[in-house]
Amino acid sequence: MNFKTLLLGSAAAMIVAGGAQAADLTVAEPVDYVKVCDAFGAGFYYSPGTDTCIKVGGYVKFGTSVGNTDYGNYVGAYPSSNWSNFYTEVSIQLTASSVTEFGNLTGFIDMRAQTGNTGGFNQSLTQAVNATTKSAYVDSAYLQLGPLKAGYFTSLFDFGRGYTDTGVWGSDTTADQIQLNYQVNGFGLALSVEDQRDRGASGNLGGLSSATSVSYAYDSGTGQYYPVLSTVYANGGGENIPTVIGAVSYASGIFSTKVAAAYTDIALDRSGTGTALDPYDYSTQQGWAIGGNIEFALDSFSAGDKFTVFGAYGDNANSFTGISGGTSVAGLAGFDEIGLAGVAPGSSWSAGASYKHVWTPSVWSAISGGYASYDGDGYYDNSGLDAWRVVASTGWSPVKGLDVMLDGQYSSVDGTGSIDDGDAWAVNLWLKRSW
Repeated sequence: MNFKTLLLGSAAAMIVAGGAQAADLTVAEPVDYVKVCDAFGAGFYYSPGTDTCIKVGGYVKFGTSVGNTDYGNYVGAYPSSNWSNFYTEVSIQLTASSVTEFGNLTGFIDMRAQTGNTGGFNQSLTQAVNATTKSAYVDSAYLQLGPLKAGYFTSLFDFGRGYTDTGVWGSDTTADQIQLNYQVNGFGLALSVEDQRDRGASGNLGGLSSATSVSYAYDSGTGQYYPVLSTVYANGGGENIPTVIGAVSYASGIFSTKVAAAYTDIALDRSGTGTALDPYDYSTQQGWAIGGNIEFALDSFSAGDKFTVFGAYGDNANSFTGISGGTSVAGLAGFDEIGLAGVAPGSSWSAGASYKHVWTPSVWSAISGGYASYDGDGYYDNSGLDAWRVVASTGWSPVKGLDVMLDGQYSSVDGTGSIDDGDAWAVNLWLKRSW
């Protein structure tokens, strides 16, 4: 055997041994990398191994506010301070969407939690957001398949309350509902059936019941509010009939508009004096409301500028006009008992306007003004009110994902009957990191 034969034999032996060892190695599975999904807009990714596209969003927000009000017990309890509120709010938003033969299938949830110290702040105007128990809550959640949408989200009747951070009077309601939508050539048609309890509807007492009510009286001598307790007797109440709302919208170029109408039976008439011998007797009153808005995009004047006007009228439908509800007169002043504002029968209306101007790509300002009126003729002691509010806001986004907002507002209520006169002002500042 010569040297050449020995070398070739050794090489062959090494190749065979190497092949045997390679056969013993585990073959790596292919990696299923996360892929961008562009079917539903920016920020969506395919969930690995599925055809569902996922988007994760949210924010962290810190706010504080100062102000003063003629209503509630804040000033009496803390006469030397108008700085009444600090809070931190967080939001986690998840969206899951996929394409089906029946249209896009989407699920959305916005879970929030907020710190809050009620203390003497629970009747202060400057508690601009709800004080919670630091536990998570559902701000909105829904599922949607094509034209069908069901869940807890903004009422179909709502059409905005201006571009300022604090809204003027108007419908501001999130409700459990089932909604159908149809859109073609700029026109939109929608119909929703909504839970009336989200607009303040009361339950039914059935037979006679009693309760201790608390009201506050003002002592001009001491400048303090003190509680007044009384026992009342009542029967009857509301009916469990959902609210039905229809809306028509149109958008083309710089112009968009929406008109909505609602049927409701939230309002309650009341007879009796509330004593054991003559208890309050509550009976349901049917009601209706109509409202709408018109918005103009003023890019030809200044890029990003907008202007809108809006209004609503209701009969036995106070939550649709801003007399009660989320952004309402009752939230500021209220009736003798704020909870009665949503179910009080009578006619009401509101109107407002708002303008937004963009100074630079990162700085904008807005101003809003609104008026609301309620006539409770025949309700209790013929209560009524006229209220107006003006709000100014300025926003700044120094870097992408960070917003700073300064918002100030002044409100005034002229009441009759059980509704008091009063004024209030507040200035709110918050910082928000969104993603």
